[in-house]
Amino acid sequence: MPRMFLRLLALVVVLTQPLCAAPRTPQTPDAIARQILAPLLDPAKVATLKGDRPANPRLYKVLYWLETARELGGDVGSVIGTAQAVTGSGGTTAAKADMLAILGNRVKLQNFGCLTAEGMAKLRKGGAPEITKGEHSGDFIALDHILPRSVVPELAARFFNLEALPARVNLAKSAKIGHRELNLARQWNHAGLLSAPGLRAIEVVVE
Repeated sequence: MPRMFLRLLALVVVLTQPLCAAPRTPQTPDAIARQILAPLLDPAKVATLKGDRPANPRLYKVLYWLETARELGGDVGSVIGTAQAVTGSGGTTAAKADMLAILGNRVKLQNFGCLTAEGMAKLRKGGAPEITKGEHSGDFIALDHILPRSVVPELAARFFNLEALPARVNLAKSAKIGHRELNLARQWNHAGLLSAPGLRAIEVVVE
């Protein structure tokens, strides 16, 4: 079969395929909140996550899109609030706790110099960015479970229980529980975010 005929046949096949436009990345803070952050923050979806550190990659992605929305002129608190409202969780105690934690972790990444082009590329894929500022420069971020998941597994996939730390600091901290963790456990229990057995598990370790 002549080469010219084969080329023409290939061209016909290409031209007759359905035109499938690549999905466009949202270009406004509101669109990012509604189309991307809402599914990532949806409590119903987060509750189905499985694995050792199920919410960690998800939080990295949340922080990427939150920073992207900020760069587009969005107010980070409003962006998260819109996303939570879309999921139907806006204004709840858990949503407020999540918002505070997410906003705090974004500031930490900014202070650690993690929001570089390279760091953002890592975050977008759910990975840990490198620290480029301060005494921990050259280390990577680790998301620490404030209340260890080995002690209170019920909080393993809760955003408000995750804190961005330099990986070496997190490694040294391990699963230690002190007065800060005990106070948080009591606050979260009082707010309905931690069960009575969970609080007791923390108290037993501290005692």
